[in-house]
Amino acid sequence: MIKIISGSSVPGGSTIALVNLCNQFNKRGHACIFYGPDRWHLDKCRAEGIAAFKPEYGDTVIISGIKLFSLTELTRIEEKIRKQREKSRLTPLKDMYLKTMPGPKKIAGVKFILTCLNREVSNLKNLKWKIFEKVHYADFSQAKFHNIARSHFICPNFGNALIASDAKPDKTAGVIGTIKSENMIVESVEKAIHDGMGTVTLFGYLADPVYFYGRIEPLTKKYPGRIRYAGFLDDRQNMYDSISDVYRSVSKPWSLVRRECRLTGTRYHGPEPCSDESMSDDQIFAIWKDQLGL
Repeated sequence: MIKIISGSSVPGGSTIALVNLCNQFNKRGHACIFYGPDRWHLDKCRAEGIAAFKPEYGDTVIISGIKLFSLTELTRIEEKIRKQREKSRLTPLKDMYLKTMPGPKKIAGVKFILTCLNREVSNLKNLKWKIFEKVHYADFSQAKFHNIARSHFICPNFGNALIASDAKPDKTAGVIGTIKSENMIVESVEKAIHDGMGTVTLFGYLADPVYFYGRIEPLTKKYPGRIRYAGFLDDRQNMYDSISDVYRSVSKPWSLVRRECRLTGTRYHGPEPCSDESMSDDQIFAIWKDQLGL
């Protein structure tokens, strides 16, 4: 059994990537379950709550966003995530990678894969890697940035099945991403307004209310009637059909939004170009199949 476990399953780019990965495994005949501490993912794929997770002989466990210090924590993972969230004082867990310390040896018959969906601020070279079979990077820049001497593979995330919009509104911008300071939402809004966009809609899970009410809400007074908050939309096609341009201010090693803009014919304004290069789902799965020995 393939088991995906994440420290956060609120709506956002990382969770979408894990949902898509789980669906692709099951679609192609490889049983997979995605375990997360939140509820959003439960009806998006074959999924369960974090309390149901238990590594068993023969499993391949793909782990994202959980800061482990020993394998014994896997037996009380729900408590571990709760304590991490209390410490961070955020509703969603910030993306973190696993760190091992001297302690229990590998769980017999279980392979552990670390998946890095974002480029972390901290370098991963200082981590101990004894429990991991391999490390997955979504982009070459991640592998170059971390530069660790460990078996790894590079493979982009599966995207959503979107098509070019039949018609686009004029000068209607969207800022897509989790609402938190790290995503520089304010800067994206200001850039869109400066470029002459008539309206700017924010699409994203509200992770940091302090940032939202302290930095973003004042913009609605500065630009009355031009900024609105739509929250996270499950219907990605409808979201892109409703806007002409997307603005982002933070570079992502592999951007789901950038790819979706290309598929839907939405103009993309960001620190990285909207590349035309893209791997098919079959090509992406072939890499996972080879790396996991399926």
